[in-house]
Amino acid sequence: MRKSIPLTAVFLTSLALTASAAQVSLVQNEYAFAKAVADHGVRDGFLKYLDKQAITLAPQPVNAFDVYTKRKPSATKLSWYPTFALLSSSGDFGVDTGPWRADWTQDGKKQSAHGDWLTVWHMSKKEGRWLILFDGGVDHAAPAKPPVALAKNAKVPKLTAMGPAPGTDEVHTTLERAETLFSNTSIESSPRAAYAGQGADGMHLLQEEHPTITGLAAIEQAASNQPGSMQWVPSGGSAAVSGDLAYIYGMTYPAKDEALKTPLGSYMHVWRHDHDDWKLLIDLELPVPPQKQ
Repeated sequence: MRKSIPLTAVFLTSLALTASAAQVSLVQNEYAFAKAVADHGVRDGFLKYLDKQAITLAPQPVNAFDVYTKRKPSATKLSWYPTFALLSSSGDFGVDTGPWRADWTQDGKKQSAHGDWLTVWHMSKKEGRWLILFDGGVDHAAPAKPPVALAKNAKVPKLTAMGPAPGTDEVHTTLERAETLFSNTSIESSPRAAYAGQGADGMHLLQEEHPTITGLAAIEQAASNQPGSMQWVPSGGSAAVSGDLAYIYGMTYPAKDEALKTPLGSYMHVWRHDHDDWKLLIDLELPVPPQKQ
């Protein structure tokens, strides 16, 4: 059983505007982001939308703004669209996901890659627009049937306000507790039990080399019912000012690696607050190459 490991100081308070200040919906913003990348290239397009505190998994958690600033321009064409989007009740914080495709030419031959992406946004008080707090994704084979895209004018669902917003310390503490419970349940019982106990009904599971699994029942069916072999260790995250939508990112390690010396992968968990408890809405898992001895 893993003891509760406190999050580091990178747990951010959300710098946000109210929903009424947002002139562009989250879905419209996502399509505008994709167009910026198509028009200006991957590096410059991303830099237009990344918060300077944004995180990505490469494969370990790193500052995304720094990664793209150092990246050289390329001719790779990257395209994507959203299939799911959700806003906090405060309207300042949102999450969306969907499929991506990359196309490039190598040695005179056309190449392509496919996968699914996950982005967390906040409404920047300083700039008055949506900026990325987290962006990442997984690779997998081209889907036999492309997922249905959200329309550009689609209304984004918003969580229902649950009363006075909790303080940052309370959100931090309860999220840490939820992460610890999820990890310990997986180890002591099984990953299936962890998802069954804390997964949201419409949960999404993104894993490398696997198409996204949507729906808690399908995720439970796919998850092992044997004791889990790894632990999730958080290192940072952020939340809406309303305290009902949040994310935590970190690293996974072997269950018995108490010294945390051998990372197995990195992860991103998006949580929604539901009926006095946190429920896991999106789980993105990315492997880390074995360390050289």
